[in-house]
Amino acid sequence: MDNNPSLNTAVIFADDEQTVLPVVSSTLEKAGFVILPAVSGAIALDRFLETGKPMDLAVIDTDAEGIQPEEIVRDLHEISPNVRMLFLTDEEDVSSVCSTPTLGHVRAVLRKPFRRSQLLGKALEIMDRPSALTA
Repeated sequence: MDNNPSLNTAVIFADDEQTVLPVVSSTLEKAGFVILPAVSGAIALDRFLETGKPMDLAVIDTDAEGIQPEEIVRDLHEISPNVRMLFLTDEEDVSSVCSTPTLGHVRAVLRKPFRRSQLLGKALEIMDRPSALTA
């Protein structure tokens, strides 16, 4: 993992299948993102707090065990109000993913299964948008 502070940071929340985390991590690392992988939302938030740096992007698997998207959105907003959020989901109706008000966050949803190119494309697309609006 590169520790260059000029690169974007992504927090990755583990997937139940244990196969998505390494794919997401390696794909985003190759694109220049610094990855903080974790096996749960709580651990990921703790790891992020340890860095003491603003977070640009959070990749959140809404289907992973122990992940409560609404709670994570609130926590991330308190920690880093300008964070962009990319939700990964198995849900067919992606409009149902994370019904919490946006709190001004830029967010996108990517339905699983996905290709690495789709993941990278969605991450870069969301990073090109202006950061979070006023909450």
